Amino acid sequence: MAFAVCSFVQTAASVAAADTLSVSSRVSEVTLYPGLAEVTRRAAVTLPEGRHRLILQNVPKSALLETLQVEITGARRIATLLREDYVPPRDAEDPEIEAAEARIRDLEAQVASVRDEAAGARAGVRAAEASIGFLQQLGGNEGLAQADASALSEIARMISQEAGKASQAAVEAEAGARRIELRLESLDADLAAARAALAAIALEDRDRLHIAVDVEAEQAGEGVVMLSYFTAGGGKIGWQPSYEMHLSTGDAVEVTLKRAVTLVQDTGENWQDVALTLSTAKPSGQGSPSALHPWLRRIETPEPPRAQKSFGLDVAEMSAHSEPVFEPQAVVEDALGGWAANLEGAAATYRFGLPVSVASGADFLRLEMDALTAVAEVKAVAVPHRDETAYRVVRFTNSFGEQLLASDEVPRFADGKLVAFEAFAGLAPGAEMKAGFGPVEGLRLRRDMLRQSEGGQGLISRSNEQVRQVEIEVENLTGQDWTVRVLDRVPYSQQDDLEIKWSANPRPTGENVERQRGILAWDMEIAAGEARKIRLDSTLSWPEGMILR
Repeated sequence: MAFAVCSFVQTAASVAAADTLSVSSRVSEVTLYPGLAEVTRRAAVTLPEGRHRLILQNVPKSALLETLQVEITGARRIATLLREDYVPPRDAEDPEIEAAEARIRDLEAQVASVRDEAAGARAGVRAAEASIGFLQQLGGNEGLAQADASALSEIARMISQEAGKASQAAVEAEAGARRIELRLESLDADLAAARAALAAIALEDRDRLHIAVDVEAEQAGEGVVMLSYFTAGGGKIGWQPSYEMHLSTGDAVEVTLKRAVTLVQDTGENWQDVALTLSTAKPSGQGSPSALHPWLRRIETPEPPRAQKSFGLDVAEMSAHSEPVFEPQAVVEDALGGWAANLEGAAATYRFGLPVSVASGADFLRLEMDALTAVAEVKAVAVPHRDETAYRVVRFTNSFGEQLLASDEVPRFADGKLVAFEAFAGLAPGAEMKAGFGPVEGLRLRRDMLRQSEGGQGLISRSNEQVRQVEIEVENLTGQDWTVRVLDRVPYSQQDDLEIKWSANPRPTGENVERQRGILAWDMEIAAGEARKIRLDSTLSWPEGMILR
């Protein structure tokens, strides 16, 4: 029976409750979203007949109370009391923590005992030193001046013997104390390890919510209490995909995407052996479409031009400012070997087949998923305007039937060798991706400016014309033939008065590549040891009295 949270000071039902039962629940299931978790807790309870108050322990303060739901079998719920502040002390203690604290107390007692024993040994040192001091004073006693030579000799021999014995006793006592203190080294090391072990266990917040549920059982019996709530923890909670991309260029060119997930949680309590489900839904993101406002345009008599600083905005950009802009809130994104996938509905879910344990605020857990393989096409792409070598680029299609989420810093391997780290932008089902797999060092590029004139400073002296002549060379120094796509550019204009003419030899196989105006492409086969050249000329002309930008 799900219920809406209600808070009150005291109810008649609670006053009439026959007794109070403490119920210690544990986390049994977690559904993890990017930045959010749905936590389910369970507890068994024995209910006598009649009315009772159940104190539901262990729920951390990170739980969002407005999302709290409770189900109780074996009894009828009457009322619920919630308290965030002035919560009674937590009764349930972790046996591991208690054992670790007992170990620390035992070691501290052993250290104190050893130090007491060493102090006792050094008491002998001080006694021997006191004896030596007494003997030294005895030798200087004025009464000895009346003694004869024989008596003085006997006294001197006695002082020497006793002083020697006292000195030996002092040396032995100090040596004994040091031997005792040697035991402190191992004890101190054990004590430091025990304290570190306790710190690793005691990661949970001590603060908990106080949840009291008044119930009535018609007859005595066993019941089950189930709580569920959402939590964002301390802001460091969620999961994200982790990938490795592997290119194989053997008999068949293939790309294999090795998938894993990484997850963290800082809810204030450790998750021990929980059933884990991951969801690609983003509940904390934008859930409704953005508002679209009317666009009012008007005309008016133009004002005389005024000198003003340009901020780089063209007419289209300036007109865009007449409409309010509302940017959507940015959201950080974040049968499979051991996983069960459900790809139906608005979001995909992945349920891990084994229990999972994650310590709060400490563990960074990585779970392996699977490997997806797709047939690929590989070619070299050369951009001589920016690069000195061509780069290996692979094209493949997401034929896996599910959304591949974005991930940062994905390592890319070519035939087992790491060649690059690049971000993965994500890929929808059926979409195509082009992925770079590092430079091809033997495909060398050159781009030389053979001739350039502009505003009377070049070979052609005209202030309203610019001429450029470029030569591009691609040289294959590798031991294999390559299919190479060479990309370069020529200027383009949106003004009729700015006339642009260009020519290329050989002619490009593609113009306005990927709908980018002025981007040209040449697809060519370059044999091992071969060099190919491209000549690219462009001429820009504009009316007198105007300048080129």
